[in-house]
Amino acid sequence: MKITHYLYNTFLVEEGDTRVAIDPGQYFYLFDFRSLIPEEEWPTITHIVITHGDPDHHWQSDRVAEASGAPVVCGVGLTKTENGQTLV
Repeated sequence: MKITHYLYNTFLVEEGDTRVAIDPGQYFYLFDFRSLIPEEEWPTITHIVITHGDPDHHWQSDRVAEASGAPVVCGVGLTKTENGQTLV
């Protein structure tokens, strides 16, 4: 198993073909607003886990999910339903 730590509380856990992004949030430093996990990693992520609703934990999860097709696992408090569709 390989575990990569990206600033704050963001991790990428890899085992075989499984790549789990934990809290793929937003980097906040003056005017440098970017993903904590480099964008070139996004397409190969197989699962996304969000531990709670702070922006540095979840703000890039929708973009990572769109790029990878990975399901997002989070508490119901981070979701809303619009037009019958559940959104994170």
